[in-house]
Amino acid sequence: MHDALKEKLKQRMASTQMRRRRCRAAKEASVVVDFSKNDYLGLSQHEEVIKRFIDATNQWGVGSTGSPLLSGYCREHQRLESELCEWLEKPAALLFSSGFAANTGVLNTLTGESGKIYADKLVHASLIDGIKQSRQRFKRYDHSQPLTIAGMLQPEDWLVTEGVFSMDGDDGGIAQLAELKKQQPDATFMVDDAHGIGVLGQEGKGALADNLNVIDIMTGTFGKAFGVGGAFVCADNDTIEALIQFCREYIYSTAMPPAQAAAASAALTVIRSNEGREKRDHLAQLAQQFQLEMSRRGLAYIESSTPIQTWSFESEETARRIARELTSLGYLCRAIVYPTVPKHLPRIRFSLNSNMQSAHISQFWHVADELLESNRAL
Repeated sequence: MHDALKEKLKQRMASTQMRRRRCRAAKEASVVVDFSKNDYLGLSQHEEVIKRFIDATNQWGVGSTGSPLLSGYCREHQRLESELCEWLEKPAALLFSSGFAANTGVLNTLTGESGKIYADKLVHASLIDGIKQSRQRFKRYDHSQPLTIAGMLQPEDWLVTEGVFSMDGDDGGIAQLAELKKQQPDATFMVDDAHGIGVLGQEGKGALADNLNVIDIMTGTFGKAFGVGGAFVCADNDTIEALIQFCREYIYSTAMPPAQAAAASAALTVIRSNEGREKRDHLAQLAQQFQLEMSRRGLAYIESSTPIQTWSFESEETARRIARELTSLGYLCRAIVYPTVPKHLPRIRFSLNSNMQSAHISQFWHVADELLESNRAL
């Protein structure tokens, strides 16, 4: 390790920004409600998803045994790609080991030397890294303000955004971005819908369910609403073929295990079913209830109709303390602070899931009220 990194590590370890891992137990008796995970539809524990995973493991083993261009690609992967194409109305799809790899791979491989990338200031780290690695000129516009670049977009440019922003729960002006794309149809519009896919829109098609035709490249993950792991890219045939030929993140990575692809396929079946629709409707009701409870108390929060809910604080110390105290009472949640979010916007992030009931939300806010009252007395 070089000296500059050693010093940087020393400073981080001594600061409040130090990151810590938390090892989960299979079951934790002290947890009343887990607000920390992104399993929005509860599919990681769905009986059919687990069954498909076990059946495919018995047939194919626990690993893919190679990269997708050598021995790692099988009919489980092929089936899932075909299902994604039909669902998301795109000609071709490609599976990746992670959403991070998919986003960096797409941007690093497909952006050219001409043109410019326009991206929301709050896009995910994977998109930021992909943009930087592409060495393309880029401009980051203010969050949810895409109209500030109206008139700038050229045919060779890229528009890059998220369908649902992971730390805010909003869509970042997705309708306005769709209009910009319609005004400049030759520009490339890329959407990372990791937190919208499976949760929003008809059949869970995501944040742009009604405008899928305006998206050139969609990336998404199986690690959120699908409850599994891995990721995908959907695009036209030439784009996917270019990734197969030139994307190092795809070519030089071991393919996801066949059982993982089978489980994701089973999750997709649930998402598209009446059961999936009922889960999404219930989740939307929980999000509405959570927003209403915060509004009634006059708390600071970001408006969101998605499972991602935030409670904002004036200081990092307060956000951390309240999160710790809530967790100690059985309501597992995490404070989100700089550098994950801007310094002036510390918060507690709550991830709702369809296995929760309205009573869980009411009970949580009853406990939170008592906690707030005790803090005021200090």
